[in-house]
Amino acid sequence: MTVNLDLLTPGIEVALVTTRLDEMIAFYEGFLGLQPQGEVDFPGGSQRRYGVGTGVVKLVSYDDPPPAPAAPGGGRAQAGIRYFTIGVKNLREVAAKVAESPYELVEPLTEFAPAPGMGWLFVADPDGNHLEFFGTL
Repeated sequence: MTVNLDLLTPGIEVALVTTRLDEMIAFYEGFLGLQPQGEVDFPGGSQRRYGVGTGVVKLVSYDDPPPAPAAPGGGRAQAGIRYFTIGVKNLREVAAKVAESPYELVEPLTEFAPAPGMGWLFVADPDGNHLEFFGTL
């Protein structure tokens, strides 16, 4: 049996639950330059929304923080959703800015062997969540 998803929106929304909201805002809004789409309050917490292409990254905080901290380390640390990917047209520029920043460069700029002129890198946000950037060199 297959579910027929009649999509309301064209992109996916990714929620990052954090106990370090100010630091996460500094990373996603201040460093990456994602444009805020607003804040949504809900019973027991709130979320800040940022547009990324047709998708949304949500920074979620709760009035009563979760008992377990974020599990840093990306895909090599544990199973589950461990990183998300953003495609860019200026990967070398992104790599240079990450190298100059206080944020952890998890995997350096690497060119795809089968696709010259394309590459990737990984950076960690303040909670240790990994972001992959891929695109043209």
